[in-house]
Amino acid sequence: MAFVLTLAFVNGCAAVISKMINFRCTKILGTYNGSLVNYVVASVISFVLLLISSRLHIDFYSFSQAPWWMYLGGVFGIIAFLISMITLSHLKVMESTILLLVGQLTAGILFDALVFHNISLQKVFGILLVAAGIIWDNKISASQKQ
Repeated sequence: MAFVLTLAFVNGCAAVISKMINFRCTKILGTYNGSLVNYVVASVISFVLLLISSRLHIDFYSFSQAPWWMYLGGVFGIIAFLISMITLSHLKVMESTILLLVGQLTAGILFDALVFHNISLQKVFGILLVAAGIIWDNKISASQKQ
C-alpha cells in the first residue's frame, strides 16, 4: 500500500511539473501549437509503450468494439489541458493546482453520486473545507499585497 500511495504522490508531482513545462511551451509556441506538441509527443510515447508492453500483438479490432463514450477521455483530456494553459496565465501555480484539486474532488463526488448512487456529507464537507481554504488564502494574499 505504501508503494501505491508513493506512486500517487509522484503522480501529483509529475502533473504539476508537466503543467509548468507545457505552460512554458504554450508561451513560446502559442496555446494551440503548444498543446499540439504536447499531444503529439504523448501519442508517440503511448504508441511505443503499447508496442513494448503488448509484445507487438495489438488487437486493433478491440478498438472498434469499444463503446463511443470510452473515447471521451481524450476529448476531456485536451479540454482540461487547454483550460489549464489558459488559466495559468491568470492564476498562480498554487491557486491553479488547488482549484484543479477542488474540481477533481467535485467531479469525483458527482460521479460517485450519479453513477454509484453513493454520496456522503463528509465528502461534501471536505470539498467545502478545501474551497474555504482557497478563499481564505486569497484574502490573506490580497491583504498582504496592500
